[in-house]
Amino acid sequence: MDRARYSRFFIVVILLILSSFAIGATKLRVTTWAGAEEAALDEAIIAEFMRLNPEYEVVYEPVPGDYYQKILTDIGAGTPPDVILLDAEMIPAFVEGKYLTDINPFISRLSREGASGTNLDEYFPVLVDIFRSGRSLYALPKDTSPIGIFYNKNVFDQFGVPYPPENGWTMEEFAETVKKLSKDTDGDGKNDVWGFSFPSWVGVVVPILWAGGGEVFSPDFTKTSGYLNSDVNVGTYNFYMDLLAKGYAPTPQEASSLGGASALFYTGKVAMIITGRWFNVSIKSQIAKGADLKVGGASIPYASEESKATITYASGWAVPSNVADKSGATKLAAFLSSEYAQTKRCLEGGLAVSAIRSIAELQAAKDALDSTFIGMLDYARVPVGSLTKYYRPQFEDTWAEAFDRMNVGGETVKQAMDWAAATIDQYIEKGEK
Repeated sequence: MDRARYSRFFIVVILLILSSFAIGATKLRVTTWAGAEEAALDEAIIAEFMRLNPEYEVVYEPVPGDYYQKILTDIGAGTPPDVILLDAEMIPAFVEGKYLTDINPFISRLSREGASGTNLDEYFPVLVDIFRSGRSLYALPKDTSPIGIFYNKNVFDQFGVPYPPENGWTMEEFAETVKKLSKDTDGDGKNDVWGFSFPSWVGVVVPILWAGGGEVFSPDFTKTSGYLNSDVNVGTYNFYMDLLAKGYAPTPQEASSLGGASALFYTGKVAMIITGRWFNVSIKSQIAKGADLKVGGASIPYASEESKATITYASGWAVPSNVADKSGATKLAAFLSSEYAQTKRCLEGGLAVSAIRSIAELQAAKDALDSTFIGMLDYARVPVGSLTKYYRPQFEDTWAEAFDRMNVGGETVKQAMDWAAATIDQYIEKGEK
């Protein structure tokens, strides 16, 4: 064989080898609701997965609008993404619809092989529990955001009020603090600086009721009567409504007319706001723009040490039930939750609290605010929405109407909570979600 023919033969062989690799690569699709900033981090994480696992080609498909409609349509059409991102509160409905793979068996095997992200002991236990149903596991946690209090140190300093205790505080201590922070600075007879922003959103209401010693559903999630509208819960919410009536918080209408709770917090008009750790991202953005902000974190006030509690919200990487390569999809889902991924997303990107304890500890050392919220994971509870399909949207929507009945309709807390409990129980009896 002459040199020219040999060269052509060699090139053909090389091309055949390369094409065999390309043909042999398993294609996996990932779908999320990520915006531009988070999508860039996801793409970097996926590139690392493909570098370490060249047998896979991963196609990244963020869907910023109508996300759940899109993935349910794809699953129903038999063309599901191999990995999907699910809010924890969507898990019950997806499990009931048999849309998800129980990834436990695949995680067990992949863990023995040393695959990244498959050692469940690395994660905070509460975050793994969020995605369990019985003995099955339906997702791995991407990251998390506990609910707590952010306080504006400048307002505390201005009025000489001590900061909240680091190890937690009672409802009585909270009430005394908001009273001292609420001021009429322009002399018109009404406060224009307030101690706190009133908690009306259901995602905050549930943990403040827990911290008051109550529950919102029965243990088997078959009813809310006697739980949501219990004397304990009525008393807890009356406690906050009384602080509102005394002028220690702006009414929701006042807050809205003045630009919202966040704007009032940034400008020193509201001293404390009860929300999720995600608010830290916004705080950092304000500081980067030149805002004079010094912010601390504190726990939700509790009725007693025994009732100290919060909630932590999370999303997780799940595998639809009708994907072709469940093992490969689970391996990718685990990598998207792995130490590498959470270092990129949480430690470097700062987008949320890491679901992996070792990475969260590095976050805590780097950011005092994060340290406070990470500490809350030791007593955080699983969101109700990841345990029952009747939370979203029925419980959420019913609570929103119940609050309107109190806030503008003139009903007492007891009347509104009785109505809400009876309404949700009707949905449960009818099987409506």
